[in-house]
Amino acid sequence: MTRALIVTNPAASRASMRGLEAARRRFEAAGLRVTVEQTRTMGDGAALARAAVADGVGVVISHGGDGTAMDVATGLLGTGHPLGLLPGGTGNVLAGNLGVSRSFVEAAATILAGATRTIDLGRLTTPAGTRYFAVNAATGFAADLMAQTEQRHKLRYGVTAYLARALVLATGLVRAASRVEVDGVVHEGHAATVIVANCGDIVPGVLPLGSHIEPDDGMLDVVVLDAASYAAALRVVWRLFQRRPDADSGITFYRGRTVRVTTEPTLPVQSDGDGLGTTPLSVELMPRALAIYVPARRRPVWRFGAP
Repeated sequence: MTRALIVTNPAASRASMRGLEAARRRFEAAGLRVTVEQTRTMGDGAALARAAVADGVGVVISHGGDGTAMDVATGLLGTGHPLGLLPGGTGNVLAGNLGVSRSFVEAAATILAGATRTIDLGRLTTPAGTRYFAVNAATGFAADLMAQTEQRHKLRYGVTAYLARALVLATGLVRAASRVEVDGVVHEGHAATVIVANCGDIVPGVLPLGSHIEPDDGMLDVVVLDAASYAAALRVVWRLFQRRPDADSGITFYRGRTVRVTTEPTLPVQSDGDGLGTTPLSVELMPRALAIYVPARRRPVWRFGAP
């Protein structure tokens, strides 16, 4: 009988035990012998995944949000084991970009079907350390948003908590002098946030960065967002919402495989929802680094409010 490990983050906003048990029953009905382990701090997921692979476990699954998924994924790098996703966080942006259902039973069925998609990762380094990401890394406003949205609000309101907090933070934008180096070419200017993206949607189905951004295209997409006022910030977001980033001078795109960002003043940095110190940051593309179980027929990204 094939063994499976589910690594669950009980602090994730949608990581309900009832949903987890429903998925577990689906796995066991298909003949998997399932063990569930909880994380307590960043790094636990990687350690549990590495130990499971070394012990011969055949299927390793993350139950939580994007941070949990990348923690577990870090332990799978180089092993050839795909990552299974049971989306249980606030945004679940990676799952949404890959079309993995938010229904735990449907997500379990996707894992059991066995189809995978091999995606690129980014390796982010700041003075605070190094971490891998699948969705994006960002400075400034985007990092503040992740850090300052309260857990109790995420538990109660889900992704809407981020949107509400963004409206508040936009009233006090820090517009930093930024030096963005992409594949050795330097671009200087001002930015409220710099996003190094591997996936195309910030909020799946609602707020895209660009339709050309795919997690397996062998490139990183750098999006520089600049706004000198609250009104300008709202306009930039509106252009993204309209899928018309080219219509706003506050939105600039670059593409490459290596990125370095320095700012004055220094700004906070996040990757896949978790903070990692402050600028300067550097990112290196890790092509085709991680296989993930996905629907055999490619599903569209989620729509906001959809089950």
